[in-house]
Amino acid sequence: MYEIAELLELKDVKFKPMAYRRAARNIEALSEDIEDINKKEELEEIPGVGKGIASRIKEFLETGQLKYLEELRSEFPKGMEEFKKIEGIGPKTALRIIKELRVNTIEELELAIKQGKLSKLHGFGLKKEESILRGIEFYKASKGRFLLGEILPIAKSLEEKLKELDIVQKVNLAGSIRRRTETVRDIDILVASKESFKVIKFFAELKNIKSIPMEGEKRCSVILNNNLQVDLRVIDESSYGSALQYFTGSKDHNVKLRQIAKKKNWKLNEYGLFNNVNNERIAGENEGGVYKALDLVFIEPELRENRGEIEAAKKGLLPKLIEREQIKGDLHVHTLWSDGINTIKDMAKAAKKLDYEYIAICDHSRGLQIVRSLSEGDIRRQLNKIELVNRKMENFTVLSGIELNIDASGQLDIRNTILKDLDVVIASVHSGFKKDEKETTERVLKAIHNDYVKILGHPMGRIINKRSPLQLNLLKLFEVASELGVFMEINAFPDRLDLSDLNCFKARSYNCQFSIGTDAHSADQLKFMDFGVSTARRGWLEKKHILNTFPLRALKKLL
Repeated sequence: MYEIAELLELKDVKFKPMAYRRAARNIEALSEDIEDINKKEELEEIPGVGKGIASRIKEFLETGQLKYLEELRSEFPKGMEEFKKIEGIGPKTALRIIKELRVNTIEELELAIKQGKLSKLHGFGLKKEESILRGIEFYKASKGRFLLGEILPIAKSLEEKLKELDIVQKVNLAGSIRRRTETVRDIDILVASKESFKVIKFFAELKNIKSIPMEGEKRCSVILNNNLQVDLRVIDESSYGSALQYFTGSKDHNVKLRQIAKKKNWKLNEYGLFNNVNNERIAGENEGGVYKALDLVFIEPELRENRGEIEAAKKGLLPKLIEREQIKGDLHVHTLWSDGINTIKDMAKAAKKLDYEYIAICDHSRGLQIVRSLSEGDIRRQLNKIELVNRKMENFTVLSGIELNIDASGQLDIRNTILKDLDVVIASVHSGFKKDEKETTERVLKAIHNDYVKILGHPMGRIINKRSPLQLNLLKLFEVASELGVFMEINAFPDRLDLSDLNCFKARSYNCQFSIGTDAHSADQLKFMDFGVSTARRGWLEKKHILNTFPLRALKKLL
């Protein structure tokens, strides 16, 4: 849908691009599988999907292809689709580069830039050339990595299928997916069973497998239809703990553990912890036993990145990491008042089912032109609507809020006379991502100095695998935000996870406080909170650091 919109714009077609984009956004926000909606013949009930778009969705779902899209693609040069994946190259720029430089691959474009050919084109200078070169490097670095939010549901589904087998004693996800890194290259699964052959056979016959590169007695690797590799290992129960520790990683964390074992004249590997003198097993049946034998308290998987966790574990100084159950509400959600697809009441009811006490409606303010946004009059009307919803809700509160747009100069797009009546005010950057560090830092600092701004939304402005983070003096930002009492948002939307875990870790040392918001645009997306909590845990954050672990009365005081 998005690609059709882009190609139609290049053909100067009016209105249709907007219709396809609206349909695409609403499809992204669906809480129900679109395949199921198609089977029930209810595609036209999706907001923004009329008869024509519905027929195209149906064709794609049932055939895996879309003739209309293929026809549009055929009208444009080869290589354009690949170039659009590079940050800083939009469809029009891609078209110009292909026509004027006569290049069709990213490798050819990179060579042309290094030869100084791009900067010679009208409208391209050295600065633009450097920007595109950085975009190519960013694309190469992110290629082949999948978002945690895309892959975790698949991994959990495979885990559940294996748990159903009577011959399976234990099942765990391992590797980077267990450490909850923001992107993963593959899925690692460990199984304890005495009948490895049957487990491997069952696994190799599961649906959605494209190929099986390796199938052995105790290990099987498969490639799924989405090109994701899944590695299954079947382990003896006596070694399961050491195998789980070993295959969870990270590599650097494991190297440190092996060094500790070596100093004791021991050996640590996936089969267990052994005494080098007599080869006697010291530990290995469970993970906790391995850490205990090495004189360490148990280290949670999210912390195993060699960022000081082993030293802290020796001294008993590991943080008591935030738990998902400690979250009392969601402080950043959208409704159909801006670009969401559910009503205020729908979002509130869904949040209450999650045992939340509150939810903050933070629709976009008028400065964000790319989506439907709220004028000051709309905000007043929404306040009245929230009050009506609150009258009908028991033991639950809808907080009024807004997501302000920070313009190029750091100005906000709603007056303080309106902001003073809202419970939660978030300010976010949505444009101007190519500004230098000094200009961007001044812009953001100016915005958070507003007395009513309490949360800086998705502070780095990044989109994982698609858009680089803002150039910001983060240490200065953390210092000022801490002084002002402005909370750094951990945006839990799977392609943002912003602040990142590393930046949470840095901000913590400046005594910054945080909020976690899903940025949900549908009721179903409230479940993204899990990813925000995982990011906070990887950043060493505790309950006391997170605004929305506080009950409503305390939350209002903090705001």
